[in-house]
Parts: sequence; structure tokens; C-alpha cells
Amino acid sequence: MTLLNPEKVETGPLDPIKSKVVKMMLTSRMQIGEKHQKIACDRKLANYMDHCPEWLKSKDNNSKNWMDLDNKMTETIAVVRAIGAEWFLIPDDAANQEKCEQVEKILFSVMNTMVYLINKICFAPNSTECNNFDVEYARTRFMAKFQPKAKAIEDLLDGPFIMGDTLPVYADYLLYACLYDINVFCPGAYDKSAKLSDFMDKFYHYPSPIRRWFRTNEAKTGEYIRPPVPHIMELLPEELGQGDIH
Repeated sequence: MTLLNPEKVETGPLDPIKSKVVKMMLTSRMQIGEKHQKIACDRKLANYMDHCPEWLKSKDNNSKNWMDLDNKMTETIAVVRAIGAEWFLIPDDAANQEKCEQVEKILFSVMNTMVYLINKICFAPNSTECNNFDVEYARTRFMAKFQPKAKAIEDLLDGPFIMGDTLPVYADYLLYACLYDINVFCPGAYDKSAKLSDFMDKFYHYPSPIRRWFRTNEAKTGEYIRPPVPHIMELLPEELGQGDIH
């Protein structure tokens, strides 16, 4: 896949064993290797959508967030919560649980703004006038939206992680994955943010089993959640009920 030659990729329900975020988190919890990770997914994550937070649940088709075009952020937030619940990566206190939820909400908005810009505005399979993906236009539009969201994330980091200089929690893993994908789409996206740059550096070098993950080839290739190019090739909803792309 290239920026100029997009191709259709899998957009069905998230299969935990195929998720790069899941593999990273399981490796950090000493579930090492494909065999052990598949067992963990089959036994512990089969019903991961049970962990979807109330704020994200669709009550009916009218309340569905159409910005989440492939449903990947909804599914990813649910599965990282499921891993957090099973492997003790959810904060014990209500204040930090609330901070994690606030991070989730910001990342949901940011990542869906990115996917909407890429697939709906700067590629637009519904349009007869826009057949080519304009990556520079997409990046410019996205950065205008990302910068204030980056500041909001900074305000939730006690440094370097959400709970301070301590064990990363599930939302830290989600934040790393999202910032990684954003930086692939917009190289240098957070370079001017000392806090976000420090977060990414400290997370990457954190002295825990997660170091095993960053030494693998899988960690070095591909996106954690979404590719930086158009990948939703079917016609998209013309009327979007909610969103953050105005």
C-alpha cells in the first residue's frame, strides 16, 4: 500500500490476535509469542466488546458515531479496556479512571478526524471529482484539528504517563498507539510538544517486558490501528450524525 495507490484492507470486526495494539499489550504482560497470545485472545478476549464504555455505546442507529467509519476506534478502546481489566492495567482510584476516560474521548475524536479526512474529504469515494488522495491537503487539514487536541492530552499527563512516573496503564498503551499512527500520517506531528515527545520516548524505553515487543519486526512495521491512506472503499454515509470535523 502506498499513499498514491490505496487498496482495500480489512474493515470487519476487530480480531484481537490480528491487532498490533493487542500484541503489544499482551507482550508487556508476559504473553509472549503467537501461540500464547492466541490462547490469551481466545480465552480472555473473546467477549472484549463487553468492556465498551457507556459513553461509547450506540443505543440505536441514530446514536451511532458515524465518524468512526470502520468502527476501529470503538473496538480498540473496548479491547484495550478488556486487557486492562484482565491484566491489572486499570487504575484503582476513580480520579485516574476518569483521566483515562478523558484520554479515550480525545483520542477517539482525533483518530476519527484523521480517518474521516483521509477517506471522506481528501479521497471521497462518493465523489466523481476527487479520485486521487491528496496527502498534503489531508495533513494540513488534520494538523489544524490535532494541535488543540494535543494540548488537551498534555494536560492529562502527570508526566511522563497518565498516572505520573509509574506503571503505564491501559490508556497509555492506547495513547502510544494513536500517536504512533498519527506520526506515520503526519511526520513530526508532536515534535513541538515536549510532553508528548517525552511520553513516546519514556514509553518506548520503559524497563518492563514491553521491551520485548519493540525488538520484534511486528513492532517496526504497519499501523497500530489505522493506515495513513484511504482504506474504506465502499460508499460512505452522506449524512453524519456526529463528528468533530467542522
